[in-house]
Amino acid sequence: MDRIPRGHELTSEEMGALRRVVAGSFTPSGHVNRFQRERLLQLGLIHCAMGGLVPTPAGRILARQ
Repeated sequence: MDRIPRGHELTSEEMGALRRVVAGSFTPSGHVNRFQRERLLQLGLIHCAMGGLVPTPAGRILARQ
């Protein structure tokens, strides 16, 4: 992804999942629906680290809009 997605490009469920990851700074992978997790990973808004999900800088920006 060469740009930060806009909020309207995410479903409300995807945005909710992103906001949960951002709010917690680290979220166990199982706490986010597999389809939402895959899409957020594909968009570069989160990444996997130490068995969980952490927000990327782009994810933090989008979640706070």
